Amino acid sequence: MRHRSLKRSYYRILAFLAIIAATGVSNSSGQEKLKHPNLVIFVADDLGWNDVGYHDSVIKTPNIDSLTRQGVELNRFYVYPFCSPTRTALLTGRSPLGLGITRPIGGDAVLPLDEHLLPQTLKSSGYQTLMSGKWHLGSRDETALPHKRGFDSFYGHAGGFIDYYTHQRGGGLRRRPGGSQQGETPPPDWQRNGKTLVEEGYSTQLIGKEAVRLLRQRDKKKPTFLYVTFNAPHTPLQAPQEFIDRYKNVENEDRRVFAAMVDAMDEEIGKILKVIDEEKMRDNTIVLFMSDNGGSSRGGASNAPLNSGKGSVYEGGIRVPAVIRWPGVLPAGKKLDQLTTVHDLFPTLATALGVKPLNKKPFYGQDLWKSFRTGKVVPHKDVIIASQAIALFHREWKMIQGQGVNGRPGYRELFLIDADPEERFDLSKVYPELTEALGAIIDRFPKGEPLSSRRGGQGRRQRGQGSGQQRPRQQQP
Repeated sequence: MRHRSLKRSYYRILAFLAIIAATGVSNSSGQEKLKHPNLVIFVADDLGWNDVGYHDSVIKTPNIDSLTRQGVELNRFYVYPFCSPTRTALLTGRSPLGLGITRPIGGDAVLPLDEHLLPQTLKSSGYQTLMSGKWHLGSRDETALPHKRGFDSFYGHAGGFIDYYTHQRGGGLRRRPGGSQQGETPPPDWQRNGKTLVEEGYSTQLIGKEAVRLLRQRDKKKPTFLYVTFNAPHTPLQAPQEFIDRYKNVENEDRRVFAAMVDAMDEEIGKILKVIDEEKMRDNTIVLFMSDNGGSSRGGASNAPLNSGKGSVYEGGIRVPAVIRWPGVLPAGKKLDQLTTVHDLFPTLATALGVKPLNKKPFYGQDLWKSFRTGKVVPHKDVIIASQAIALFHREWKMIQGQGVNGRPGYRELFLIDADPEERFDLSKVYPELTEALGAIIDRFPKGEPLSSRRGGQGRRQRGQGSGQQRPRQQQP
């Protein structure tokens, strides 16, 4: 009798274990449990240093701010001056300058198809790879689109910017809510997996809604990589009136609408974070937030107190808000002064997720996971970030080398960047030998054939105070 009772208990235990094995999604706390942690990356478009609440901005971003309290604020996080190079570095871990991508990708240009991308590595490791938002790495044909480059699904737009309501390509630079645009109507740039969609709605909210849907309907037996790339707050300046009304005290109209756009984006981020909690994913999910480049003063952004802005390799163009959260693994409420670049994310996240990168070409980025976990600064190798001008970070130094534009001569400027983050004091004349040596490093760097032929560039003699223009420089005696 006792033998039968033990036998029945044995089979009940086996059945219970089989149920756990079959679901494989929860532990004793109800939190999701998978072989690899989930990864959610938020990318804002043209968000400046002074455009988040935790940098004392007039703009309210409570959900982004909450990530800094719950995770690690990457206080020295660097990207490229334009969106396509940043997205290239993020997804490949390689140098956009070496690939010839220093400008927004346009026309028939595409991120080379032989470059290995982060979603391809993650998909090979069993991840479901999902994207909602802006691509801007080429759309010559379907082979260049996200759902053919490692993502299981793609919803959003392929080009640089759109009208927030009609989703027309280009969208116009300064349209207002309810405004109209004269001339030929551009085609829509809104799709799902290569098929054009015609649907109503404010694009920021549609991108957020899709991200929520993807999380709710995910395969819970697989880890998830969700890549949410808002087109906000890139121009055209458009936002729902209810958000604009929240900033009646902001006198400048461009700044007021821009603030509303950021606020609307933050609200969508909050909805997605709430779903992560409701789906019991929080403790097993790495969440990263970043901007793709500094803000544009012409588009209502502010990079104060940093110098210059979008399109420039001065701090206002390439040093951006960023934060990473993983509860129980990364310290909460930590501000990390580790030099971190967008190239570093692929190798760093691969280590964090416990996956082997499948790239055959070498990373330009550096694995900084140990620094993220311990909060201790580690030495970073020299790193180059380029637009028309080039910035080199070498230990405590930053040197900028420009080719000159409109007949002006080339130039070199040297900053002790930790002590002078506003780049007020050019030390190139004080340390001429160091300046020359760092210039030689830039000159030797292998530069790829330019991928994009789009015109425009970074001038040296622009003026301004930290919101998209360069301020006057002081020479140290």
